[in-house]
Amino acid sequence: MHIDKKDLIEFDNGNMNTQEVIEFLSHLDHCDFCLDQMMEQEDSSTDTAPSYLMEQILTKADSGEVQLARAANKASRKMQLLHYSLQTAAGVIVALLLLFSIPNLDFTSLHQDTSSQIDRTLPEHENGRLYQFTRELGQNIGDGTSSFIKYISDFSSKLMNGGK
Repeated sequence: MHIDKKDLIEFDNGNMNTQEVIEFLSHLDHCDFCLDQMMEQEDSSTDTAPSYLMEQILTKADSGEVQLARAANKASRKMQLLHYSLQTAAGVIVALLLLFSIPNLDFTSLHQDTSSQIDRTLPEHENGRLYQFTRELGQNIGDGTSSFIKYISDFSSKLMNGGK
């Protein structure tokens, strides 16, 4: 025996008691024909939201509270983008400094060979003013970048916490 339209309507309206719902769902579990009928009824139902709901949603969307939250979210995303961009730029700068300074480094001092001591003297170009200047410049850029990233991170976290 299949479920009739009246039972489908009562189920949709929530007019069945617990025992009837259990029997109804049990039957649907075993009967594909009734399940298909229920699915067709669901597809053909034209339940729509009340007309006043659209007006309430649009009014709420235009409110200052929602607009402020939207602007804060947009600013937050821009701050995050700036933060990640600065981190990337700092990484690229460090990578370039390492790239150009590694050929000048002496890695033989890292290997501890007690049998022979190597006389480590700086190559002639490392004693020059240009070398010292670029080393100090690299150190200052690294320190300044770290300070700037910390400032941006603090500023960003203050924005996320509502300026507290």
